[in-house]
Amino acid sequence: MLQEKNIELSPILEPAPIPFTMDTLGWKIVFFLLVIFMLYIAYKVYIKYKSNAYRREAVSQIIALKTKEKEATSTLISQVMFLMKQTALQTYNRKEVAALQGESWLAFLDKKLNKPYFLNHQEVIASAIYKNEFNNTGTFNFNEFTETCITWIKKHA
Repeated sequence: MLQEKNIELSPILEPAPIPFTMDTLGWKIVFFLLVIFMLYIAYKVYIKYKSNAYRREAVSQIIALKTKEKEATSTLISQVMFLMKQTALQTYNRKEVAALQGESWLAFLDKKLNKPYFLNHQEVIASAIYKNEFNNTGTFNFNEFTETCITWIKKHA
């Protein structure tokens, strides 16, 4: 009989519900940390944007050269390759890149592009740069060349 009385429990006393508000100190700290984190991300994006200004400039100059069809193709190839060299000098070791020329320069470009494009057109590029002549072997396409150069500039490092 005594056991039966112990089993019967009185009703559970529940506290009053706690109101949900953003006025507590914890939410203010979370908000402050989120603002600091967002400002940090915005700063990093801005720094990356500023550091890639040389890429955007080189791409815009190549696009401007691409529209000049009045000039000789050899001159345009030389100017595009000059822009490629300038871009590489801003990213890679100056002593290493400045010394590259001819086949070693084209091999360097292909290595960073992960496909053998520039070495396949070595004769056309070399004659355009060093002889100022355009000797098309039939497989060279100036638009494809400029697009490959733009791709290299955007993804080289």
